[in-house]
Amino acid sequence: MIYTSSQFHLQYIAKYQLIVQANFNHDILYVVDSEGQLLVYMKYESNSPSEEALKILSLPFQKVYVSIPHNNLTFIPNDLYDMEDVEKYQDFMEHPGRKAESVSLDFLQAQAFYQYDVLLEQRWRSLFPQAQFIPEFKLNLMQARPHIPLQGEVLGVVFHEQVVDLFLFINGQFKLYNSFEVYSEEDLSYYVLHLFQVFGIDGKVSKVLYSSMNAESPYIGKLAEYGHQVKGIRSQQALSLLDELPSGLADSYLLELPKCAL
Repeated sequence: MIYTSSQFHLQYIAKYQLIVQANFNHDILYVVDSEGQLLVYMKYESNSPSEEALKILSLPFQKVYVSIPHNNLTFIPNDLYDMEDVEKYQDFMEHPGRKAESVSLDFLQAQAFYQYDVLLEQRWRSLFPQAQFIPEFKLNLMQARPHIPLQGEVLGVVFHEQVVDLFLFINGQFKLYNSFEVYSEEDLSYYVLHLFQVFGIDGKVSKVLYSSMNAESPYIGKLAEYGHQVKGIRSQQALSLLDELPSGLADSYLLELPKCAL
């Protein structure tokens, strides 16, 4: 899908934000102005970008925020974290010789270590050397934070293409974040019910939070089987539109990505 507003003007490109979600199958681009208006939305196959997408990617954006898939995600509680042991932490990565990224999650009182796919990262860094790369797990956890009560269980479900991220809070305490390949409702049920078994959850959790770039995902209807309450995560401030677009584009959770860079 390609959407370009009539209010998109090249002479103001320095004032626009470019938000990118990329993986091995599709790229999604948002261009937003300083007044919170959606100017450009594009989704295309990663290996065959459209001519319009190539034009957008060639523009000299000053503010670029990129989210690409992470690998080997590991959380270390702050009270156990020691900066002098960073090399030891990297030894536990699937690819110890590859650079490991880290981010501090103060609201979880933890440090997160992870790695990016080398080719995917190089592609976007070559396009936008000044871009800020933000791991989407940070975005997902930050957006879930206001919805985590001190009592009860909260299951987070983030739908990607053939991959689902699951995270769990119990009585306000962070317990798990992991990613799984999911090709059917049965796959989703298997991983969710296994997680319930591991953490001693009987029946349903108190709340299920979900986010997805595809509002029509067939898996969303399945979530009522896992929680007494099901809530979709959206951007806290929906963008204004001059034209009609499919629901979910102007208030996608992905639009909160720049806030994670603060």
